[in-house]
Amino acid sequence: MRRLLTTAIALALAGSATAALARPAAPAPAAAQVDATTQLPRDVRPTNYDVEIVPHAEKLAFDGKVRIDLDVLKPTRSITLNAVDMAFSRVRLGRAQGQDLVPRVAMDTAAQTATFTFDRALAPGRYLLSIDYSGKIGTQANGLFALDYPTASGNKRALYTQFENSDARRFIPSWDEPSLKATFHLAVTAPAGQRVVSNMPAERTHDLGDGRRLTVFAPTPKMSTYLLFLAVGDFDRTTLSDNGVEIGVIAQKGKVDQARFALESSRDVLREYDDYFGVKYPLPKLDNIAAPGRSQFFSAMENWGAIFTFESSLLFDPATSNLSDKQRIFTTAAHEIAHQWFGDLVTMAWWDDLWLNEGFATWMEGRTTRKLHPEWDVDNVDAAFTSRGPMGLDAYATTHPIVQHIATVEQASQAFDGITYRKGAAVISMLEDYIGEDAWRAGVRSYIAKHAYGNAVTDDLWKEMEIAAPGRQFTQVAHDFTLQPGVPLIKARSACVNGETVVELEQGEYTVDRPGKIPLRWHVPVSVRGGDGQVQRVLVDGQARLTLPGCAGPVLVNAGQRATSAPCTRRPSSRPSAPILPGCRWWTRWA
Repeated sequence: MRRLLTTAIALALAGSATAALARPAAPAPAAAQVDATTQLPRDVRPTNYDVEIVPHAEKLAFDGKVRIDLDVLKPTRSITLNAVDMAFSRVRLGRAQGQDLVPRVAMDTAAQTATFTFDRALAPGRYLLSIDYSGKIGTQANGLFALDYPTASGNKRALYTQFENSDARRFIPSWDEPSLKATFHLAVTAPAGQRVVSNMPAERTHDLGDGRRLTVFAPTPKMSTYLLFLAVGDFDRTTLSDNGVEIGVIAQKGKVDQARFALESSRDVLREYDDYFGVKYPLPKLDNIAAPGRSQFFSAMENWGAIFTFESSLLFDPATSNLSDKQRIFTTAAHEIAHQWFGDLVTMAWWDDLWLNEGFATWMEGRTTRKLHPEWDVDNVDAAFTSRGPMGLDAYATTHPIVQHIATVEQASQAFDGITYRKGAAVISMLEDYIGEDAWRAGVRSYIAKHAYGNAVTDDLWKEMEIAAPGRQFTQVAHDFTLQPGVPLIKARSACVNGETVVELEQGEYTVDRPGKIPLRWHVPVSVRGGDGQVQRVLVDGQARLTLPGCAGPVLVNAGQRATSAPCTRRPSSRPSAPILPGCRWWTRWA
């Protein structure tokens, strides 16, 4: 998800019959299970959801049916899953060659759960849980929501979903946690004149003869609930095909001609990522859905195969748009498409590791923009605006580590901040520079391949980096910057000794509100460039010392501005010294 720090609200937020659905033809590749935090009992796991949705946009309500294939892992008399603002009309639990069981239903509004209790214990095995239910269409961007917008022919209403971090439970009774991945087979009944969009292509459609059409989508790969997507409205679609993938932009009627730049940008980014990750984009299509209006909270969401984006970050009108608009469209695409691998294909096990999604996508966004659009000179433009922000947050006592413990989904909602996105991206930039681009990419490729269609934690990525770059104390450096908060401060001094420049570096901590604080300790990778232009690299563990040839010319500490540390300060020396140029700048790779 691409979050916004400051954007004015202009989001005016205000479907149908059922059908029998087939099971997915082939399961997604298996991935290693991760022991993740959960707010649900661990005795039941879903494997597939067959979902039938009938939206009633005019009533801001919908009807649903879901059949959930699940595995009971140990004997239990109850099944608990997530559900919010739902009413259940029928619940049955079936098993092959067995009689359906009818449970007692208890809702817990505070916990956002529904519990189905049975008269006898369920033996371990496979079951089919069938639920008929109804839910609400919201007027804010969570769950299934309505968005009203003006057109030349009058006001229109479109429906969209937004599930991150934990709002799929408003749409489907489900195990709405990232580690509980499953496949989804979605069917939607909507007005025949409207377009229905989801993660996968439509498998088949059928006109019901009453002005409505049933659309059944192909089953998804194994994925987390928050990545499921649905949109219904008066949309047009424009496409191009590249390397076996149909790339599309979907917008309100009359605006799809403004999608050309976004379409071509998506193609270019997808090509780059296919190469970088070493794993081809695994879905048959990648749509980007343009929604009217804006949100003060986010500009886009990485639903797998169906990215949701507000029009201001997707459509380019030559009559009114400028270069900044074009750059925003490209960087948004680069961010959200990066998530198709880092977040969708491989998903954090729990919200503690949200930065694995957002920090990486933010870093990838900047890297890809610099590579594919060097004419925008984003490094030099970025330098004028990014030396504050997260550094200010991180220098106060109220900061938090990049990897922070999240106990509840309510806490998860607060984790989408500058530390997660911008500091996370800066640390990745520093770590890549520390072990080199080739080793970093090898580690990323191995991580993606090993955990595809599964979940992972931060240390799973670090393990692959240790293999790709042995003997570099990589995990120690990475842990220092991700498991503890704050800003390392590098103090530097230099002196001319016997015709050589001796540079001494000392690591402290930069703080705004705690001048007497005992500094935390980091292992800080620092590059130092001498007057001859040669760069030496050193790992500052408390203190470090290095020698540069000659005594003429300045010494640039943090050459390339990759060290994630506060501005270097020069300590006075009684001996003649070369001038220190403080090249350190905090978190240079965030956007």
